[in-house]
Order: sequence, then structure tokens, then C-alpha cells
Amino acid sequence: MFDARRAMLKGPDLFGRFAITDTATELAQARVPKSEQLIVFDRAGKRRALLVRQMAYHHATQGVLADEPFLITF
Repeated sequence: MFDARRAMLKGPDLFGRFAITDTATELAQARVPKSEQLIVFDRAGKRRALLVRQMAYHHATQGVLADEPFLITF
């Protein structure tokens, strides 16, 4: 279990977290090239897809899906 009291956080995050909003675009309408790699996650039948190249930069994303908060790291 993660214990926040033991974390040694010095200064701001090197990479800003990638915040996901509820204003998602349908994947079919997003015109994502077939060569683009995605990270897809599901909660209670609702799905979100993230571009691997975005996650390679941000390393962490957070938001709410199916009325529950999430944090994804890469």
C-alpha cells in the first residue's frame, strides 16, 4: 500500500498530469491513424483510449470514468 507520508516530493512534477475530461470524442470520429498505438481502459462498460505517445510524455493521466476517479500511469 502506498503511504503518502513516506513520499519524498521535492519541487513540482517534471511532467504535468494529463487530465481527462468527460468531453470525449468517439474513436471512429477522431480520425486516429491506424498506425497510432492506443492504451484502452474500461470501467463499468465505459471505455477511454489514450495515445501511447501522449502517455510517453505525460506518464500519468487522471480523470473520472463511470463516476469513479482513476489514475493511469505509463
